[in-house]
Amino acid sequence: MVFENKKVLVVGMKASGISAATLLSGLGANVYCYDDAIKKLSGFNFIGLPDDDMIKNFSLVVVSPSIPPKHPVILSAKKNGVRIIGELELGCMFLKCPQIMVTGTNGKTTVVSMIEKLLLLAGYKAKAAGNIGYPVSQLVLDGTNLDYAVIEVSSFQLEYASVKPDVSVILNLAPDHMDRYAQYDDYVATKRKICENQDETQYLIFNNDDGAAREFVRHTRAKSIPVSIGGKLSKVYIKDGFFMYEDKALCSVKCCKLRGEHNRFNMLVALNVGAILGIRSDIFPNLIKTYTLLPNRIEYVTTLDGKSYYNDSKGTNIHACRFAIESLDGNIGLIMGGSDKNEDFCEFFENINSKVKYIAVTGGNAEKIYNSAMKMGYGDIDIFDSLQDAVNYLSKKNNISNVLLSPCCASFDRYKNYAERGEKFKEAVYAIKIKNKD
Repeated sequence: MVFENKKVLVVGMKASGISAATLLSGLGANVYCYDDAIKKLSGFNFIGLPDDDMIKNFSLVVVSPSIPPKHPVILSAKKNGVRIIGELELGCMFLKCPQIMVTGTNGKTTVVSMIEKLLLLAGYKAKAAGNIGYPVSQLVLDGTNLDYAVIEVSSFQLEYASVKPDVSVILNLAPDHMDRYAQYDDYVATKRKICENQDETQYLIFNNDDGAAREFVRHTRAKSIPVSIGGKLSKVYIKDGFFMYEDKALCSVKCCKLRGEHNRFNMLVALNVGAILGIRSDIFPNLIKTYTLLPNRIEYVTTLDGKSYYNDSKGTNIHACRFAIESLDGNIGLIMGGSDKNEDFCEFFENINSKVKYIAVTGGNAEKIYNSAMKMGYGDIDIFDSLQDAVNYLSKKNNISNVLLSPCCASFDRYKNYAERGEKFKEAVYAIKIKNKD
């Protein structure tokens, strides 16, 4: 696509929008910018909210992932036949290396990070980008000669994207972002765009243990590779407590530092991507033995008075929270609550793991979660004014051995992002540790 002298509107001017606008300007486009909150940034030409007459003058609208489909600019562009693409598609147009794309409801960042590390261990130049926090357009602007780009892809990024990765990965699917999608099927259909344009020369790795993920195979021409935690369906699998490559044992599952079956599955996915790319299998144990989780993902904080504290602030939906609960041994005091994503908490309490002995709920949707618990007959729950209050209370609870922050919710009611929420949790824990020393 030629952008020279084309009039282009970039909507949403945070990291993705800034990178997109900068890239487009370098390609010779006449770039204009709009953001609901940001009205001025040095070096960028901002306009007010465009009406239909203004929109007609643009050849293209480039959308940041944070912009919802019902935003007035999007509706106006559709109404007037102006092409809309996402920052993801824009960046991918100009990447000069093979693209590995990973999507799913949970585990995306972990798997992208694993794949990146495996490639680096094998001596390749690789960079993780996308929803992990580094725009794909910025990869292009960097000008680094990469062997592979490993791209985390959210449903938001796929809404206005036509992509054709060399390897696509679908990890799992569960209701998420239901404040953005009218129904779960809409969310799944958006995720499916990751593989719909692939051809017979490309690969789709999918979770064979997830019914919705298995359905992706029917919507792609790519070579489809099933991965399962429970059997030999791919080159790398687990058998009798060992990671296996074809019929050769790589190392014991006990060598892996990661908690939980879901993280062993994530490791299998990364290793199978490596197998597709032809990475030598003798390199695989290096990843298995050395990889540790990123912060805010069932992150061990400390142990105080016999209680272990875990920060899973990235657990922003019910599916992720269940993974975290299943990963821990012993009884759990769970901290939930935050910015609501329109999930059904009644279903969570109807099937709650017996390890959860008490729930401290706090945040913007605290009453909704509490009322759902009451409706389903779960009574070991109370509302707290703050995260600090919840941590303090659970630190004195006698029948729990783990305190787990896994909120099931976004963080925007009180925090900039999940990382800030995780830091506040750790600060609250460390405050108890300091108090105990005094």
